[in-house]
Parts: sequence; C-alpha cells; structure tokens
Amino acid sequence: MVLSMTNTDNDIAARKRPITGIDHALIGVADLEAARDTYARLGFTVTPRGRHIGWGTGNYTVMFENDYVELLGVVDPTQHIHNLDKFLENGEGLLNVALATTDADDTFQWLREHSSNAQEPQALQRLLELDGAEETLQFRNVFLPPELTPGLNTFACEHLTPEKLRRPTWLSHPNGARGISEVTVVMESIAGVGEAYAELFGAEAVSGDERKGSITVDTGNDELWFVTPRSFPERHYDKKFNESLPLPRLAALTLSVADPQVTALYLSGQQVAFERDSSEAVIVSSEEACGVFLVFASDD
Repeated sequence: MVLSMTNTDNDIAARKRPITGIDHALIGVADLEAARDTYARLGFTVTPRGRHIGWGTGNYTVMFENDYVELLGVVDPTQHIHNLDKFLENGEGLLNVALATTDADDTFQWLREHSSNAQEPQALQRLLELDGAEETLQFRNVFLPPELTPGLNTFACEHLTPEKLRRPTWLSHPNGARGISEVTVVMESIAGVGEAYAELFGAEAVSGDERKGSITVDTGNDELWFVTPRSFPERHYDKKFNESLPLPRLAALTLSVADPQVTALYLSGQQVAFERDSSEAVIVSSEEACGVFLVFASDD
C-alpha cells in the first residue's frame, strides 16, 4: 500500500472530510432485556429503553463522553428491522459501527464528490422512556457508499438533540469504562482497505501493512483495526477468530479505562469470568458479553 499526498493536499482534504470519529458501536442481541441485565452486570450504567419510531427495533445504550455502545434488539418483527433477524441467525455480536458527523448535509455533499452511490440524509427519531414520560431524540443519518468503507456497511450520524442523549449520571460506569478505543473488523482479504480509508480520513490516519493482514485507521477519537482471521490473534491475545462466522465480521470491542485493576475487581465481585494479559488489559469472552469479545485497556 503506497499513499502519497503533499502537505497542502492533506490540509485541504482534512478541512473537507466530514467524518469526525466513531459515533457508536451497535451490538445485535436476541433478547433486549436480557442484554440489558448482562451489561449492567458487566459494570455499565445502562440508559432507559428506547424505541425507533417507524422501525421494529428498540435499544438500550451505554453512554460515554464522545461515543457510546448500543444494544439493539427486535421489539416488533412486523416492522422494518434492517435485517437484524438475519444477523442473529449467526448469533449475537457486534452488528455495526456508526461514524460521527456534525453536519449530515456537508457529509452528503462530500460523498457526492467521491462516489456516484451517495444517498441523501435520512431522518431518524427514537423515543426514550424516561421518568414516566417519553423524550424524542432526533438524528440524521447518511449511509456511506460501500466502496469508501470496505469491511463495513455503515452510516454517519448527526445528532440533532445531543443534550437529551447524555446525562452526567449516565457517563459514570462502575467498571471504569471511559469510551471506545478500538473496533476490530475481520475480513477475508484487506486488499484496498488502506487506500479506501485514506480517502475518508486522510493518508496520515492509516498505518499497517495489507500484505501482513493488518491495517489500523485512526478515525479521530477511536481506531478501526482491519485484520484477516489469520492475523486476528496477533493483536488479540492469541485468541482465534471463529471461522464459521461469515465475513466481514466485527469481532472485538476495546474500551478505554483509567485503571484495568478497577475493572478486574468489579468483575470479580460480579463473578464475571475474565483474563488478563501482559499489559494488564482485562479480557471478557464473547460468551459473557452477548457475543462481543470485550477488552478493557488502559488509556495511558
């Protein structure tokens, strides 16, 4: 992979690039209430339940200062559920990662300049069941052309009511989690991944070697790490990827913590099984976290 841009080109491109990082990671779950209990047991403060207006899906969220995790489940199978049922045929797990934008219209205009498959922003509303009443959260989503985001079928999300999304009490988690630091995507081949994401985030944001099966993309606040099944264990503690799962697949979620020992002590008190590695990261198996290989790592 060879990426070449002048400093002037980089400066101009950076001003125009509309994506500011990861907005949230979505976890597809078969039983929404059971998933909520699971993540509460893992030491997360889970927000009240939400329901997408016009869709058959509902959610609970785990909020951080700059991003969040969404537990997404089916609440009405007679309505549109965006193929969540098909995803769940292979078990629960990381369904998607949504990217962040501060302006959906600017994002659409940028995408039109870089792809013939750009789609106009779409409005989304979510009802949040709060203190015996309902709050309406509003978003505008822009779906990203797949050639710009290999390995992901994703969208950029603009928050129109950010003040309703986060309350101070929702941002503090007993396990010490502070935010998303990395999402791992497993692909059969990562050829072309570096070049595509350099277009979206800039050449300076992309590192690694496609020939060795590893590309890291710095999205601004968080990282995307693209690997093959063979190279997955190199970063994830010699754990093997389940090759019976269809690819591409979002396989691991790494969260930042100030002190992994705090996380370990909390999980021990909850009788949650975990492992430690040489860096003292806390590793929770997918069986304990709704199909997600979950890592708590120091943000130092």
